Amino acid sequence: MTATGETAVALWGEGVVALALDDTSPEPMTAALARTVADASRANDDTGFAAWALALPWPRFCAVVRLCAGITRAELLE
Repeated sequence: MTATGETAVALWGEGVVALALDDTSPEPMTAALARTVADASRANDDTGFAAWALALPWPRFCAVVRLCAGITRAELLE
């Protein structure tokens, strides 16, 4: 899965992605969380991965959305 805003919108819808990206207190992205997300992505199809992420606590879900939307990578490259 390529991390772009379009990817995130395809998984959760524009409204949900907008809310998650507007959240000011997402859980910090760690290497462990990134590995968990990668493992969940590999183990599930898009629908299963989206459902898995939606079952997370809101701050963690926001971190996953930021990762899937490419925001985390862009911030690290700045």
